[in-house]
Amino acid sequence: MEDSIKIGSLAGVPVRLHITFLLIIPVFSYVIGSDITYTVGLLEAVYGTENLDISLLAAGMTPYLLGGAVTLCLFAAVFLHEMAHCLTAMRYGHRVNEVTLMLLGGISEIDDRGRSTPKSEFWTAISGPLASLFIGILSGAVAYALVRFTALSAESPLPDLILFYIFGYLGILNIFLFLFNMIPAFPMDGGRILRGLLSLKYSRTRATKTASDIGKVFAVIFAVAGIIWLNFLLILIALFVFLGATQENSMTVLSERIKAVKVTDVMNTDVAYVHDTDSLDDVASRLVSQKVTGCPVINDLGHVIGMISIHDIAGRTDTSVMTAGGVISGDIFGVTANATLYDAMLMMSDKEVSVLPVFEGTEIIGLVSSEMILRYSPEFTGTLG
Repeated sequence: MEDSIKIGSLAGVPVRLHITFLLIIPVFSYVIGSDITYTVGLLEAVYGTENLDISLLAAGMTPYLLGGAVTLCLFAAVFLHEMAHCLTAMRYGHRVNEVTLMLLGGISEIDDRGRSTPKSEFWTAISGPLASLFIGILSGAVAYALVRFTALSAESPLPDLILFYIFGYLGILNIFLFLFNMIPAFPMDGGRILRGLLSLKYSRTRATKTASDIGKVFAVIFAVAGIIWLNFLLILIALFVFLGATQENSMTVLSERIKAVKVTDVMNTDVAYVHDTDSLDDVASRLVSQKVTGCPVINDLGHVIGMISIHDIAGRTDTSVMTAGGVISGDIFGVTANATLYDAMLMMSDKEVSVLPVFEGTEIIGLVSSEMILRYSPEFTGTLG
């Protein structure tokens, strides 16, 4: 992601921070700090203690420092949740491209290459919520131990109160994350868990549609509840769930359809070439006139030296002086004539391109583009019955 920064790697998996993560830390810190009186009351009720000296925790900047500590610990727990997904996926032979921490949690970019089984999907999906459950129970146990063995009271020293507040709060938050993620609706883990179980009996397409429909029912329930209670967060979650369910079903239908389509059945055989000395303005005009999104670049000997697409040109201000040869990377890759559109989609994702050449030996016999693939999505052809 261009709007995220890499902070390191764990178990060979790149870890990135999205810019929204950096923005949300002070917001969460303020919200949690401002609500400290209510939170302490909740913790007292949950862990069976009372009469804590709230004035120590509420003095000066202490509430907001505690809010920052809880926020950082919470996102650390979210990171461990995502790493549980990644490590389980790697155990089943899947590739993990990266983990990104962002505004609403984390995203693990797992590439199963279409080899996911009901068993691997189930355990990969459930490993994250189980990690949250474990962290929640462990944090809660620490908070309870402080209550049990230090006899927390109004006279307790500030360090004991701080530890109780942080671990007690993390216990509740992580149990909530476990329960929330177990809701059987995409894009939550519960939706993937449900699909994994349904796939034991039904095809992946049918299992996905059933799980997607159940997710949409939950979305409607959240939306109605949000409207009745005037809760904007519930309405936002409803939209999030509905769109996630719709997208997951569309992507699954698309993937299954294009696995049966050969690139030679849909490729554009009228291949337009441009020279490496052509300006980007000339290249763009050629692509528009040919109604294609990309084409091969050749040198003065007629040898193909790379590919260029409209996306390589978009947004540039030097199109009149920059040449095609100055833009391309020089890497020549593509799919063979016996490949499927699914193979092409995977390569486009890997290489972050929108058009690929189709090779027969060393000769380019056609081009396939992302637009050709999208024609097989339900939005273009209607959903499967």
